[in-house]
Amino acid sequence: MVTVQRFIEMIGIPTVLITVEPEESAQARPPRAIAPRGFIAGHSLGRPGDVGLQKWILMDALSLLLAPPQPGEVLTRDYT
Repeated sequence: MVTVQRFIEMIGIPTVLITVEPEESAQARPPRAIAPRGFIAGHSLGRPGDVGLQKWILMDALSLLLAPPQPGEVLTRDYT
């Protein structure tokens, strides 16, 4: 996924990765990434049907698009 993200960035479109595996994602050096702490694969935006939580995570992810790329840095956040 990070390879695709880098390609999209090269053509001028900023991207952000939402990951549940921050250590593995950091090794791939995504331009921008956020990791909700304690979430599992398949639920990177939280519990099904929890619209408030999902919106909160998406808004945090979208806010990273305003910042310059920080390859390899994965922002880990608590959403409890």
